[in-house]
Amino acid sequence: MGKYDSLLDSIQQSKPRKVNDHILVIDAMNTFIRSFTMINMMTPEGAHVGGMVGFMKSLGFLVRTMNPTRVVIVFDGPASSQARKNINSDYKANRDISRITNWEVFDKKEDEYDSMSAQIGRLVEYLNMLPVDMISMPKVEADDVIAYIAQQFGKEDNKITIVSSDKDFLQIVDKNVEVYSPIKKKFYGPDLVREEVGVLAENYLVMKSLLGDNSDNLPGVKGLGPKGIFKHFPDLVNKPGTDLDYVFNICEAGVEKVKVFQKVLINYDRVWQNYDLMNLMEPRLSDPQKVLILDLMDNCPGHLNITAFLLMLKQDNIQHGITKNTESWLENFRYLLTIKK
Repeated sequence: MGKYDSLLDSIQQSKPRKVNDHILVIDAMNTFIRSFTMINMMTPEGAHVGGMVGFMKSLGFLVRTMNPTRVVIVFDGPASSQARKNINSDYKANRDISRITNWEVFDKKEDEYDSMSAQIGRLVEYLNMLPVDMISMPKVEADDVIAYIAQQFGKEDNKITIVSSDKDFLQIVDKNVEVYSPIKKKFYGPDLVREEVGVLAENYLVMKSLLGDNSDNLPGVKGLGPKGIFKHFPDLVNKPGTDLDYVFNICEAGVEKVKVFQKVLINYDRVWQNYDLMNLMEPRLSDPQKVLILDLMDNCPGHLNITAFLLMLKQDNIQHGITKNTESWLENFRYLLTIKK
């Protein structure tokens, strides 16, 4: 029986791959900012290029090691947070306060911002030379676009790998959708989410609504931590589809006996607002925006312009910044051109 299983596996692997069989979806700003803050790379002229170069190094690594059939890079659009800020003006307000690096090349926060803007603009020009898709929509956060792509294309035998250290994506993990954390270097499927977080992936949003999210400046219920959630709301751990109504019903029934239940009920509006703001199971997209995304995904990615890419590297004086052998690095992308619809 073993040799027949092996033969079947080889036949399946030899089948021509289609463009949406394995979509690698990259949270662009998450990847860029991580590179910008970790890589203090300068050109001979004194310009910081760590964000741009680090992003491209990461992209090459991901394409080479994960062997996707398609790469979709999603950027936040202009005024991307405004819709959520209209619900809660404090949403992400903590991100505009101070510098994010300690590089001496930047005298003040404004210098950082100018460098980031310039590097992102140039990065997009580089990416236009590669057979990858890019999406950025005005007033739309990348999270919503990524979640929608995962929902629409993570079906049947298709596989979606989301690249981001943002834990919000754990709520949409299922058997076809995984999250790769570049920081932890782990692939989060349903089992690993349950093991490390302590709740089912589909219940993660309810848990986060109670805990809040410091990175987005969304406070949770004071005095309630993960251990308290596991203890008082065990269905989140092992029962699919557990919702906030379940949580509030337990709190109402036991408010006289458990002190933290009173805090949960007092924060009823805040918890529901957190749920609304963090919810990626219902992406914050209009019907026309959804159509635009589907139209883009209906086409195969563009071209690979090696000559132009190499010329740009020379112009920017970063020929050896990405890798010692850039032409070999670029060959990793050639395979994407062979994938058909």
